[in-house]
Amino acid sequence: MKNNHSFFVFLLLVASACGGKKETAAEDQSARPATPQQAMEQAMEQAERTIQQTTELQQPVEPVNFRELKELLPEKAAGFTRTNAAGETAGAMNIKISKAEGDYKDDSGKELRLLIMDTGGLGISLMSMAAWSSVTVDKEDDKGYERTTTFKGYKCFEKFRKNGESSELALLAEGRFVITATCRGCSMETLRSVVGAVQLSKLKNIR
Repeated sequence: MKNNHSFFVFLLLVASACGGKKETAAEDQSARPATPQQAMEQAMEQAERTIQQTTELQQPVEPVNFRELKELLPEKAAGFTRTNAAGETAGAMNIKISKAEGDYKDDSGKELRLLIMDTGGLGISLMSMAAWSSVTVDKEDDKGYERTTTFKGYKCFEKFRKNGESSELALLAEGRFVITATCRGCSMETLRSVVGAVQLSKLKNIR
């Protein structure tokens, strides 16, 4: 389980980014990628700037108390049973984020973590946690794949590793909730089942 210190550090980094200097168009044009990897990194950076620009005009809402998010953590899902649930609502420099986190284990001893986070629709937060939401990612090698797709009508990001390393499924719902499932040695279908066990329809009614 991530500790409170790391969560506050994240908030401070987000707050610092809000006041950071914006790159100019000339600077963007001068940074010409020399390799496909650099081209991808530049595309992701541009996506982050786009998210920030398109959400600056949106008025963020107050994130819900973490206890509401904890209620959305399923007790059982895809053969996993919840062993612990925790949450917190924290803020820094007028930025507030709520999160609920559940630890799960199945009969074989595999461990899974499910995180539900409410950013309040604050664009700079999404830029840090869900930059993939405004781009298309599709890459694969002998070790696994990473790609953007949709699940239950929402944009999501899949990262799968064949050798048993931790795989991830992240989903952005209603423009403010980031739901992430991670597991070592789990199939992507398992992660989809766990995320699907969260009552996503209830997020539409949270204000």
